[in-house]
Amino acid sequence: MKYQALSILKPAVNLIVNGNKTSEIRSWLPSEMPLKNILLVQNDNYLKTEEDEEDGLGMAVVDFVKFSPWTESEALKTNPALTLGRTWKPGYFEWHIENIRKLNTPITCKAKKGIYIVEVSYDLF
Repeated sequence: MKYQALSILKPAVNLIVNGNKTSEIRSWLPSEMPLKNILLVQNDNYLKTEEDEEDGLGMAVVDFVKFSPWTESEALKTNPALTLGRTWKPGYFEWHIENIRKLNTPITCKAKKGIYIVEVSYDLF
């Protein structure tokens, strides 16, 4: 089965799966909305270019159903541990996460920039 995937810096996917983080901050919006059944891949390093990729760990499947500008007032209300030290900047967006489904067993896969495809040969749940 093929899944659209989004890589996120460690430990953010752990925080999402545990219910501590309910949104993801991005500098861009996807071309299609909403995004459903997105595999979250946790990785160790910030990916800067479209060519960057590294080993990651697929840990959950989620839906992103609402997107909104990330406001300075919202940033000030958020625990810095949940933003991984990122400070507010204009032009960023908050991707609201719903329907979090933790994988029975995390899968090793590539982490890439943007939305990309991960092919899985067995049932994730």
